[in-house]
Amino acid sequence: CEAPRRLAAAVRDGAPAGPLPAPTRSAPGLRALDDALLHAAEAFDRADGRRLHGRRRTRTAAVRTVLGARGREYGMRVALCFGASAAVAQVLHQARWNGQHEHWYWLPATAVFLVKPDLGPLASRVLSRAAGTVLGALLFAGLAAVLPRPEGLVLLVTVCGALIPLATRHFAAQTAVVTVLVLALVMAGGEPQASLARIGETLLACAIVLVVGHLPTPGRRGDALRARLAEASGAAREYLAHVLGESADREARWALRREAYRTLAEARTAIALASAELPPLARHADGADEIAAALERLVDTTTACAVHLDDTGGLDPHHLRRLTALRDELARHGARLRLDLPTAGGDVRVGARHG
Repeated sequence: CEAPRRLAAAVRDGAPAGPLPAPTRSAPGLRALDDALLHAAEAFDRADGRRLHGRRRTRTAAVRTVLGARGREYGMRVALCFGASAAVAQVLHQARWNGQHEHWYWLPATAVFLVKPDLGPLASRVLSRAAGTVLGALLFAGLAAVLPRPEGLVLLVTVCGALIPLATRHFAAQTAVVTVLVLALVMAGGEPQASLARIGETLLACAIVLVVGHLPTPGRRGDALRARLAEASGAAREYLAHVLGESADREARWALRREAYRTLAEARTAIALASAELPPLARHADGADEIAAALERLVDTTTACAVHLDDTGGLDPHHLRRLTALRDELARHGARLRLDLPTAGGDVRVGARHG
């Protein structure tokens, strides 16, 4: 237990891990853990910036991601929200609902920003943006009433800029700080009439995204989530095939293992995000959690096979039976969710040299 503590302290303090206790355990799994800790400490102490064993994504893979199910679903949602908000903005601009206010593009720009999937579930990010905008407007109104101009506005902009890194822990807090910052800049720029327009357009954009973002779209909803699961399953299959083939290339095996766990983590994140959406979107994640759990067990069992292979030069029959059961479980889950899961097929019956 001393080695993990020293490595954790080194990472926390940014200092070299130094010499670690010599491994004394004999079980294959524990020896593999000791080896991994030693490799991690060595890589951390070197700090030479070299890439760890992993696969670089090619341009073809990046294009496939953009044009695939994930890219299409996100692009469709952005297009709908942008189109609706731009149309509303043009109508309001032509009607001169706020006098000579020329910043009609604020409304569609805000809508597109709200659709970003890395800001959390759609409903929560919209409500957080609305709440943060109202709170920021109230704070600015109170501060603007007592601060001298323009010195007070410049000071307010400086303080808000310094607070942004701290406010990123919650989207509503970040929105409140940015709202105060933007309103101070607008006021300092000599456009006080634009302040109310900015608040009104932000709330209107929230309403548009909340409604339009949940409208039915062409194609199957949840394709992006299925694509994440298929990517994780494909990485698990590659890793499994490499281990069952009893290859002696350990670096390739480490790279495949890293890729399998990375794609699984991304799938888990996508599932958690989809499950937190409102029912029109969340119901498409039903059953995905069970598939991710089965894939995790498959990758964990494959890792156990790899450890046994490195330790004895052969595969453990118990692990092979476990892999066969997991293959059948994944096939059942894939049929229920209408997901074409790449499974190991007959690869499990490879003629292994059982150790």
